[in-house]
Amino acid sequence: MTTAVSQPGPQPSGSAAQRRADALRRAAQAKRQAATARAETAIRKLVKDQQEISFRAVARAGGVSLDFLYANADLRGRIEALRARQPARTPAAPAVPGPSQAGAGVVDALTARLREERATRLAAVRDLEDKLAAAHGEILRLRRVLQQHGIQP
Repeated sequence: MTTAVSQPGPQPSGSAAQRRADALRRAAQAKRQAATARAETAIRKLVKDQQEISFRAVARAGGVSLDFLYANADLRGRIEALRARQPARTPAAPAVPGPSQAGAGVVDALTARLREERATRLAAVRDLEDKLAAAHGEILRLRRVLQQHGIQP
């Protein structure tokens, strides 16, 4: 024999739990808004100072996590757009002393060629790092989708 036990009247513990949950939601929203504001400020500062725009640079300058930047679609799109617009940076070539020997012309030519190859490879590495960062962001997004559907990766 089963009997239903019900407690008439308001349940203070339920309303207290609801108040705590609401307070946590408000705190999380305020924290998210503060992090977004810091990231926006960091982006503006990096643009103003003509510094490299990347997820890592914005995270470092804004004091936010890479995860936060990748998860926020607006910030992610803005960083990707700014990153695509900036010219590829090549390191400044150090000053080369003038030729002091008869064979210095060959050395200068080889040094110049090595500098060019190094700059090309650095640009390729930067491109690969950007692609890797985008892939990490996509993996994070897909993990979140799986979690929303109750699937553990």
